[in-house]
Amino acid sequence: MLTLRLTLTATPAALLLRLLLLCASAGGGLLLLAALSYALEHPGHRVAVLTRLLWCLIPLAATAQPAAVLGRTEPRAGTRLGLHAAGLGPARLPLLAARTAAVPGLAGSALTLLLTVRGGVESAGGSLSVLNLPRPSALLPLQGPPLPVPAAVTLLSVLPAVAALAAAWGARPGAAAPAPSDSGRFTDSRRAAESARRDGTGTPYRAGLLRSALQAVSGLLTGTAGLLLAAHAARGTGRGARVPAELPGAVAGWPFAAGWTLIGVGLVVAGPGLVALSGHLLGVARPGPVRLLAGRSLVREAAVAGRPLGALSAVAAALVAVVRAHLTGAGLPAPGPLLVLAAALTGCCTAAAGLAALARVRRGRAPVRELLDRLGAPRQLGRGVALLRAAATAAVCAPLVAAGGLLTALPTG
Repeated sequence: MLTLRLTLTATPAALLLRLLLLCASAGGGLLLLAALSYALEHPGHRVAVLTRLLWCLIPLAATAQPAAVLGRTEPRAGTRLGLHAAGLGPARLPLLAARTAAVPGLAGSALTLLLTVRGGVESAGGSLSVLNLPRPSALLPLQGPPLPVPAAVTLLSVLPAVAALAAAWGARPGAAAPAPSDSGRFTDSRRAAESARRDGTGTPYRAGLLRSALQAVSGLLTGTAGLLLAAHAARGTGRGARVPAELPGAVAGWPFAAGWTLIGVGLVVAGPGLVALSGHLLGVARPGPVRLLAGRSLVREAAVAGRPLGALSAVAAALVAVVRAHLTGAGLPAPGPLLVLAAALTGCCTAAAGLAALARVRRGRAPVRELLDRLGAPRQLGRGVALLRAAATAAVCAPLVAAGGLLTALPTG
């Protein structure tokens, strides 16, 4: 009942996130059912079946992003205070967030089941009959043999379970609290000098710089391993691996799937470290007010905006790779309906997570803007800080997108 009341009184942004989770769960369920249908139709192709399941991990990870955002933002701050006063402590709040995200996920899985089942459940055979689509070129190709009930239900429960776990992780104590800002008023010169030796998050400068560098290097090494694995897969098959057009990005071998997955994971892991490093670099060599404010805000916001920025960079790199293939005349396979569904699902979920992170970052900058207004700072100062911050962010994203789009090996049709 509490979950229903929170859903009915949610803001329009939260309702859009729930609707996105519902659509993402329905689309991801269709992808998993398609992989199951292929496995039943080709029982001897175990490697191909595992490859298709591995490619389904990318939309699955993209679906977890808006669920984590929903767990961080819902319930709202005022509602959280009321829930705490009513006895709902920090240990039970992740459970509430998990239920809040699991409800639209279950609704999406139920919608998938209604769209694909024909004639209900066969009690004698213990299997589900899948809908024979009249136009397989325009709709989803699920004309395979009847699906076993336990396998279909298990696969359809994966997306709600992932959404619930991601929402609980996003609602854990401390995850929704913004990083502390150093825009307050200092009482003495000792506190001011101590703050000057710390970054935007209150961490000692050298420790924060080392941590950011290690995070960036680990992510870049992971992405490099993915590039090498995809290049090895393309070199091992001569002109590249052939991709069946009706499959959701599946390829003839698992190295392509593993390589592209590692590239995406590496960009997401490296995002916060690279954003924080750019902020640290802006603050070196006697910075002025513009550089100091821009650098400290980037360091403070790296934990919030870094991972969504890395995910957006991965999606942009994939688009650059596709455009590069069309310009160079590479024989890419024709996009099938499941490939289009997987790409749309990943892009929409990543964009929603990025917009939510941007809104959270703007709310975190409000105290600094108010302080500058009280001090009578010129508006050119705020514009300069925003432009420098955007330029530093673009300098972080552009090499990632260019390297991922120009160096990633593509399968050929």
